[in-house]
Amino acid sequence: MNNFFIVGMPASGKSRLGKFISSRTNLKFFDLDEEIEKNIKMKVKEIFESRGEDFFRKNETKTLNNIISKEDNFILATGGGTPYFNDNMTLINKSGISLFIDVDKKILFERISRNDKRPLLKKTDSLEEKISEIYNERVNFYKKSKYHLKSNIKEQALSIINSYS
Repeated sequence: MNNFFIVGMPASGKSRLGKFISSRTNLKFFDLDEEIEKNIKMKVKEIFESRGEDFFRKNETKTLNNIISKEDNFILATGGGTPYFNDNMTLINKSGISLFIDVDKKILFERISRNDKRPLLKKTDSLEEKISEIYNERVNFYKKSKYHLKSNIKEQALSIINSYS
């Protein structure tokens, strides 16, 4: 079993990294948010707006479980909140190798400022404060990852994943 899970804050580059890894290995790539959108037939933003966060989180865990039970040899980009809810981080670590990509909060702020598709970061007076708040809430869950990547993320991730082949 070569299952890899990328965790980190919203806008940290989890999907981009997953696609990069997939293009250079024999691993199938999954983006958890995209899989949820396919199942529910709504965008994440719409799910939060019409059904609420609890509904989203239940479906997130269900979708995560489905991928783990049906697939093998994959790399999965989780949602930013996935490790924080429903004991998902324990499930992730039991099911494969986790990599936490830890991106500087200033970079997250810059990326999120250019994009409004992140429902938890949309309605706030101070985006910088909200990013710090969410990071501080979630970082201990992210740090339960087997690997913590802070620089040269692409190279480190590829090297780690290739070491399991």
